Amino acid sequence: MEDKKQQLNKIQYYWEAYKKYLNDNYDILKGFYLDTFKLRTTDNVNGKPVIYSEDRFDELYKNDCGYVNRQIEFLNSLINLDIVKENMLSKHMNNLIDECILLYNQYLQSDYMQNENNLLSSNDSELLVFGNQYIFYELLYYEDLSKIFASIILLQDFSKYKNDIVLIGGNGSGKTSLANALKGEDKQYISVIPAQKNLFFSLNDSNVLTTRMLDLEKMLLENNINKSKTFNDYEYFCFQNNQFTKLIIAMGANHVSYLTECHDKGIKSENDKTVFDKTRRIFNTLFPNIQLKYNPESFQHLFCEKGDKHYHVNGLSEGEKSVLYYIMSVLMAKKDSFIVVDEPETYLNPSLTNTLWDLLLEERKDCQFIFITHSIDFVLGRNGIQIAWIKEFEYPNKWEFDFLDNNFELPQTLMTEILGSNKPIVFCEGDDKSSLDYYIYRAILGEKYTIIPVGGHHEVVRYRSVLSKMTWLNAEAYGIIDGDNHSKGYIENAQSNNIVVIPVNEIEMLLLDDSVLNGVLKIFFPQDYSDRIKEFKNKFFSIVEKKIERIALTSTKTAIDEKLATQKIEEDSSLERMKSNLQEITNFNIEGVYESKILEIKEIIQERDYEKLLLICNLKKEISKGLANKELDNDYIEKAKQQILTNASLKLTLRNKYLNF
Repeated sequence: MEDKKQQLNKIQYYWEAYKKYLNDNYDILKGFYLDTFKLRTTDNVNGKPVIYSEDRFDELYKNDCGYVNRQIEFLNSLINLDIVKENMLSKHMNNLIDECILLYNQYLQSDYMQNENNLLSSNDSELLVFGNQYIFYELLYYEDLSKIFASIILLQDFSKYKNDIVLIGGNGSGKTSLANALKGEDKQYISVIPAQKNLFFSLNDSNVLTTRMLDLEKMLLENNINKSKTFNDYEYFCFQNNQFTKLIIAMGANHVSYLTECHDKGIKSENDKTVFDKTRRIFNTLFPNIQLKYNPESFQHLFCEKGDKHYHVNGLSEGEKSVLYYIMSVLMAKKDSFIVVDEPETYLNPSLTNTLWDLLLEERKDCQFIFITHSIDFVLGRNGIQIAWIKEFEYPNKWEFDFLDNNFELPQTLMTEILGSNKPIVFCEGDDKSSLDYYIYRAILGEKYTIIPVGGHHEVVRYRSVLSKMTWLNAEAYGIIDGDNHSKGYIENAQSNNIVVIPVNEIEMLLLDDSVLNGVLKIFFPQDYSDRIKEFKNKFFSIVEKKIERIALTSTKTAIDEKLATQKIEEDSSLERMKSNLQEITNFNIEGVYESKILEIKEIIQERDYEKLLLICNLKKEISKGLANKELDNDYIEKAKQQILTNASLKLTLRNKYLNF
């Protein structure tokens, strides 16, 4: 690398010198331009027009200066690279740097540049001959090597890791753009497997009939990853089906070539020698009931056998074709390559995805993989991976990303979901995403927030606190917990830490809010909905009146739990502090708390305060399922959930009343 740095320093010296020449000779160059330009429009190497006219000098001069500055900045970055030795990607980087140096030297060896280099070592203005100044025009047509080889800078960070890499980030975080930049102009070592949609084998294009393994290696080395994002559906459909067809034909040609070679040499063919043998083995591991076979008359058409049924490869399900596509693509990628896979989980269930990629990574130990994914299940299913998180992206080519350790303060499941989101995070109660809490909060807040259920209210408080301290994430973190008879002090403390304590005892009580009751009952009982609601409330108060002591005891227990939590004895506490903590607990007036709760509940019943009833009632099954199903409607909770999910006005009402972050 030291030799490369010397060459880069020399190249940079010339560009620095030419920058000085541009800055010092504006008037001379302008006069030269006005004497020599021809009124015309031409295209540069990127197909963009270069317009020559009398009033265009300043714009062209600005283009030249910008071009030179970009090369200087890029060369400086190359000089300061720290390339890790004995790493797969470092070999790719070194080859790219060699190619970059070669092209820069070709520019410097042009007649105009050589004349200019002579000029730069002299202050004699008489050396300003036509050749020196004509570089002003030539620069307008040079390829921008700082963009073509920008992937070298990104590869430096990725080359530090020998493990396979999973690239994650929220929508719009630049995952695909980063993959494109990593690929860059590399035509030798970085293979690309773009995201695939519907696959179809077709021989409409006769050119595919001559496809061979080398053709497939070259095709996979092309930067096709962006086509799935920029082509319209029909164009991408044609492109990908052409690729799928070529993979199948090349695999057949490879198999026939091996069998022919064995026949010519008079030796017995061995199993698992060809791409088709390996594809069939891996495919059968995942789908043991399906056998892949070529038509013995042509080896261009791939067929499937399932029991006594025979059908064309197009008869496979989308998931089965996806598996076949991935297997062929990976097995036919160039040896010792770096393989970029966009959305490796498409059309596959998590279990099948993990098994497939375990098998393929085992098969291609010579390669290193980078997976671009939105799937948390895929990330969690990979062992020994390096997670690369795109922290920030500024279009078109500026990324801030971190390579993350697996030693997170939060569980990896949570961490992966948080890293994959570009929305504020809201932790809620509920064991998983089948919980009622998650369903309701996602329905109300899901457009603007990522909702994550984490268990009970203690977990909500703890995880929100941990996430807020991870300042490098720059993530907004909130929490939602049930009212649960928490004290005023507890609620105020929670609110000061971005935790909403909803003013109902439990999430089920929120579904009995007046706005929800009316929203559901008006649909199913438009004539007598108000009578049903009135009767429900009357019986609700009656049940609570009969269960005052039970409700008060539960509320008292909550108060005791809160008190004990505030008097936790730390390891480094002094003896006096320990005594004080114990005394605080001893002095706690349990009877007073209980009697106070009894009086509070009686007052709520007497005043018929329905809002406060929802706040103190912890009889969720008796009320939300038993009484609600009897007096309101069968399966009331399910109907209320559906109404919240689909009624935009109701969502807004509940959001403003209960969840106003």
